[in-house]
Amino acid sequence: MSRWRKAASSWLLRRLPRQQQLVLGQSRIYLLPTTFGWGLLLVAWAVWIGALNYAVSLAYVLSFWIVSLVLIAVVLAYRQLAGLAIRCGAPDDVVAGSHALFPLQLQWPEGESRLLRLGWHDEAGGVVLDRPGEVLLPRLTLQRGQMTIPPLRVYSESPLGLVRAFAYLRLQTQVCVYPLPCADERAAASLPDGGQLREQQPVPGELFSHLVAWQPELGARRIAWKAYARRGVLLARRFEEPQAARATCLLEWSAYPAEMAAEARLSRLCWQLLAAARRGEDVVLRLPQQELRLTAGEVRPGLRALAGFGVRDAQ
Repeated sequence: MSRWRKAASSWLLRRLPRQQQLVLGQSRIYLLPTTFGWGLLLVAWAVWIGALNYAVSLAYVLSFWIVSLVLIAVVLAYRQLAGLAIRCGAPDDVVAGSHALFPLQLQWPEGESRLLRLGWHDEAGGVVLDRPGEVLLPRLTLQRGQMTIPPLRVYSESPLGLVRAFAYLRLQTQVCVYPLPCADERAAASLPDGGQLREQQPVPGELFSHLVAWQPELGARRIAWKAYARRGVLLARRFEEPQAARATCLLEWSAYPAEMAAEARLSRLCWQLLAAARRGEDVVLRLPQQELRLTAGEVRPGLRALAGFGVRDAQ
């Protein structure tokens, strides 16, 4: 992209507010001749100059016909984008360094034939669309945090290829970018008690549940004598079967050397958190000024806490 085009697009983008969804109209659509369109206008100008010099009537007709064709192309190109409704759904969370997939939904009146190209404003090419629907547009994530969807560009040169109608879009959608997990077998072993806080195992027979009618097969040891003294009815104590306690994995920011960079700590904590989830363990995640207690398999709040630790939105 040339320097002047970059400057023009930056100026246009600064004027545009972010919206959840939008419908393109006259105030958002821009029109410029394509390379072929400029060439055709140059031919029309040359023919017109020749007609002035040599007073050739057919040359006037040809030059005016070419200009009329370009004007018709302006209207047809504008209609390719007019009334186009665009919104972005909620993308799935990703890890840094991977591609986030933004689900974009495009709609226009039924029965209209259109040929559009949708892509990022700072990248060439894009996805070709000839019917309404949803398209997944990938974008490489460079750093963790809340990444706001970059500006989009939609354009069309149909049907004559003489004029390009284009529009820039700024949508209000974000994707959470987790830290890139970094394998760290040593980290769990360096934590207190091997990185595991074990819950106390309940002793069988200690967890009283309720009273039931006594049956001979329950034995005399189960008889609730105090209840018999009050009610005069033989009742037996029923106990709950104790559940096997799950291991609780303790992940602490302070467990790593003080000289270790913050991003390195977060990457290792992310790896440990995912490993604990695969093992089916509860997790206690301790970050500066924040502590999360996560049950087995509930890793998303922890990953989001790691993603948003000490950073602003990733652009």
